[in-house]
Amino acid sequence: MVTKKIPTFIEGLDDVLDGGFPLGHVVLLSGLPGTMKSTLSYAILHANARQRDAKCLYVSLEQTRPSLEAQMAAMGFDVEAVRADLHILDVGTIQKEVGKGASKPWMEFLRRTMTTKKDIDGMDLVVIDSLEALEVLAKFEDRRTELFRFFEWLRDLGATTLVLAEAASEASYLGLEAPQPRRDETFLADGIIELKMHPISDVEIQRRIRVQKMRGSHHKTGFSALVFDEGRFQVMPVISP
Repeated sequence: MVTKKIPTFIEGLDDVLDGGFPLGHVVLLSGLPGTMKSTLSYAILHANARQRDAKCLYVSLEQTRPSLEAQMAAMGFDVEAVRADLHILDVGTIQKEVGKGASKPWMEFLRRTMTTKKDIDGMDLVVIDSLEALEVLAKFEDRRTELFRFFEWLRDLGATTLVLAEAASEASYLGLEAPQPRRDETFLADGIIELKMHPISDVEIQRRIRVQKMRGSHHKTGFSALVFDEGRFQVMPVISP
């Protein structure tokens, strides 16, 4: 049986992924601050909305919609060109609806809002930015159980989802190891993509990307260079000293 893939439209990345993300997967995008997790995930949604009219949702739990759109416009993306197909749900909207001290109602509102959007407009691709902000806002009591239920709900939604996760290891920054999200989500996710900053000289740092796992895909597992210029990403062979 052939697995349907969702392309990223990132030059070089779909080759690494063996065609893209398997439909309906929940994929972790893990990296330190500065590795361009938000920008890469937005670029994937932007390209899908623009090139195949995919219905996309970016759930921004750390920035307001105006702030995120201004950031992406400054990075070279035409925000207006995809406004009809790429919707941003931000933390400010959620907090206004359920109150800053909400716990379970917060998650219920998020699920209800996403389900309603899917029912009305359809939903092909989702970004959750970020896992750490989700934990704080939703006040998880049993982290593994809450994550299991949320990931299963995302799969039942039928969309392909990127969940951004912070990695905060100094060793990974120094290039000694790849950044790793915490263990619970690595077992629960269908795929893991790692981003890291790798020193290539005393003064130069290169962003790198690796697909650690992707269920249902014959993907490549080594690191590649992640290059960004004027609103365009490329995944290329690494430059090593």
